[in-house]
Amino acid sequence: MANVKDIKLTPVSSELDDLFINPNTGDFEASASDTQHVKDIINSFAGWWKEYPTLGVGAKRYLGSTGGTQRLKARVQIALKADGYKAQKVTVINKQLYVAGERIIK
Repeated sequence: MANVKDIKLTPVSSELDDLFINPNTGDFEASASDTQHVKDIINSFAGWWKEYPTLGVGAKRYLGSTGGTQRLKARVQIALKADGYKAQKVTVINKQLYVAGERIIK
């Protein structure tokens, strides 16, 4: 599998991430980014990525709505497949989304 890296983010709250700055070097750090990438796709809405305007799930729109769980699972599968991932298991527990999968494009 390809070792995909991006600028590391660190969680600030349950809904917000911020850039991680290494305290020893005072600079940004690169780290494996598949988990971060999948999280960004699921949380973003279509139109947020200018190069890929149809990419994005907008999970908040589906959580808590009637029948939203099934539509959310389908949208996650479609969006991740379009970006080179295979979502093997998508579950929603107490309005929290959990995705297990792997990168299929290397």
